[in-house]
Amino acid sequence: MKKLFSILLLMPAAASAADHPRTYLLSVVGLPVKDTQSVSAFSFDTWGVEFNSICHIPGGWRIKAGSSATPNGELAGEGSQGATWFNQRNPMELRSFVLVTLYAPVQRTDAMSASGSGTPATFKGIATVETDEGEKHIPLTYRNITLTPALACPHR
Repeated sequence: MKKLFSILLLMPAAASAADHPRTYLLSVVGLPVKDTQSVSAFSFDTWGVEFNSICHIPGGWRIKAGSSATPNGELAGEGSQGATWFNQRNPMELRSFVLVTLYAPVQRTDAMSASGSGTPATFKGIATVETDEGEKHIPLTYRNITLTPALACPHR
């Protein structure tokens, strides 16, 4: 009996996130725009994100989402012309527009060793911003993603 009690104490108290995947509605927020600037495209490299569904596609945009047989994937969008580009930091069209499953907590930054092995950030990307001076590429991070627990896409 004493051995059994010792073994139970060594077992984890709670299951890890990998044992219990969570499904979310993903929104893109905090776009890096000012004054007359617009976002014409964005792209996120993802790690450990399963894309279940594109809930809606903003008018005039092409959206690409998916992953390979490994944990890496991509979420990208490109506006077709200036009238469709986003000139707001938090466009409604990018709110709750993708249904995803995460198998681990969001990793905010790359966790790489000196040898280059490790785990990349869950979300890391680039926004293409059109300015009066031309096109600029501005980094995007986990801070540009919000995740809201959900089981399905919202009805529109």
